[in-house]
Amino acid sequence: MEDIKDIKYFSLKKVNKFLKENENNPKLAKELTKLILGKDPLISMRASWTLQHLSHRNPKAIYPQIPQLIKFLNQQGQHTGAIRNVIGTLRDIDIPEKYCGEIFDISLRLAKNATLPHAPRVFAIYTATNICRKYPELKAEVELIISE
Repeated sequence: MEDIKDIKYFSLKKVNKFLKENENNPKLAKELTKLILGKDPLISMRASWTLQHLSHRNPKAIYPQIPQLIKFLNQQGQHTGAIRNVIGTLRDIDIPEKYCGEIFDISLRLAKNATLPHAPRVFAIYTATNICRKYPELKAEVELIISE
């Protein structure tokens, strides 16, 4: 089994192979999250992309990592690809109620950040929109950002 840190050419095929080889690893989401929070931006991006694909296969594996993912999104200077993947992971899961407020605020902040590429900003809008499905009273805030 290849370690995600040692993969020189990273592709969807390799991500899927890696996830298949590690499908019975209950600590995989935690290990990927540690890599996301690490100092190497390339490893962080690769690990975040892998975590996003893991969320499609096993969304429940992501829930214990939400506080760490929030921590990542609140840090400055992160790789924009990793930001896109982490907010995309949160977009793709049913966010527990206790995290909705903080993730909604982060999503709005990212959506308004004109220095970010379009993809993380759009993913942030989708994440905020998903939260609005639970809390329709927040819809006006998202509409305001979209209109800007």
